[in-house]
Amino acid sequence: MDLEYFSKLDKLDMVKHSRNHEDLESLGGRLRRRRKELGWTQMFLAEQVGTSQAVIQKIENGKSLRPRILEQIADSLDVKPAWLMFGVEEVGELNEEAIELARAWARLSEPHRSAMKDAILKIGTG
Repeated sequence: MDLEYFSKLDKLDMVKHSRNHEDLESLGGRLRRRRKELGWTQMFLAEQVGTSQAVIQKIENGKSLRPRILEQIADSLDVKPAWLMFGVEEVGELNEEAIELARAWARLSEPHRSAMKDAILKIGTG
């Protein structure tokens, strides 16, 4: 095995780690992670909450950020809606400013969200 092989493995590990880290940073990622922990397909979850597989797919892929069926999904997955939305067990764990920012974030279009994320990360690591 040559150095190029190990370089490719390192890149693959970085991508996997990045995906796992991102999984818990979004509503869709948390939903996907919990669904897979339970061994459920998107179709099975959809049947549990009375919707279509396409709706679950859109939520997991970040195309639907404020699903109307959030409480039903949380109940089916045996998690709290606050954990799905914000990654915390109780909304009370977030201060008002964080909740306000999360709501504003959900209203941003994807290009704006991406630009804001980049700016915040740049400032935060500066």
